[in-house]
Amino acid sequence: MSKANINSKGWIRMATSSFNKDFTLNNKKAVESFERIISTPKKSVKINRNLVSPDKERRGEQKLKQMLSR
Repeated sequence: MSKANINSKGWIRMATSSFNKDFTLNNKKAVESFERIISTPKKSVKINRNLVSPDKERRGEQKLKQMLSR
């Protein structure tokens, strides 16, 4: 982990625009758990594109456009 991601209080900074994700690893168990989490490869999620018909996809896009135009 680079030092650029750790602030002066020893907190890890994570880029996000939705909410503050600052947290403190204040004991050895927490550090080991965090290291295990960030070192574990992400499992890819396969999306079955056949579950959504083109018609349902179009309706969803129209609803999204309508909501975003408000």
